[in-house]
Amino acid sequence: MIAQKEGFGKVLAEGSARAAQAIGKGAEEFAMHVKRQEIPMHDPRWKQGMGLGYALSPTGADHCHNIHDTQFDRIIVSELNSLGVFEPLPLNDLSSAKVRLLYYGSTWRHMLNCLVVCFFIEFTVQQVVDLVRATTGWPTTTFELMKIGERCLQMTRAFNIREGMSKEEDKLPERFFTPLPSGPLKGLKIEKEAFEKARDIYYDMVGWDKVSGVPTLGKLQELDIEWVAECSRGERASA
Repeated sequence: MIAQKEGFGKVLAEGSARAAQAIGKGAEEFAMHVKRQEIPMHDPRWKQGMGLGYALSPTGADHCHNIHDTQFDRIIVSELNSLGVFEPLPLNDLSSAKVRLLYYGSTWRHMLNCLVVCFFIEFTVQQVVDLVRATTGWPTTTFELMKIGERCLQMTRAFNIREGMSKEEDKLPERFFTPLPSGPLKGLKIEKEAFEKARDIYYDMVGWDKVSGVPTLGKLQELDIEWVAECSRGERASA
């Protein structure tokens, strides 16, 4: 019925956020999404850095340009070790160290998206640099590739803001701030105060204004894309 948009399937085919709005009567509370993208299989009460990544991602609840805390609770995989992250962190850690891990890890993933590199092939940072050099003839560096990921993030953020998104959408469904009622993770939840503090730290690290959520001019200038500031203030694109 959803695929054919028949009957009630037509409502559900619009996604959980729009379906909840159509249903009303408090249905929005049960629509598990971030920025209108449904939560994938990874519960952020278990992977709390990933939960922060859901809230701050330009596309909402995306687990691909994100970190999986379970990869970093005992060891640090090579891609982040090469970027200066050396210490493992607990799954429920939302300290500045975890925010930094998220920032570096997601920036690298944004860059890999630009290169159309599969995440399941675990290239080291140096291998990615060597591949780009070999296929393009560009004598690039890790630093330059990270800046590509940063530009991708900042331009997407500016576009979203221009098209009507706001800082208010950098959030998680309230359910994740309540404990799981049963099962092996019974009692586990995200502490809301810790989440909000981590979100502010991320804003500082990435260079987003804490009031508007807009990339700061200084950050755009550092990335040599200050023209984005003017474009982000332009007219919203037509639907």
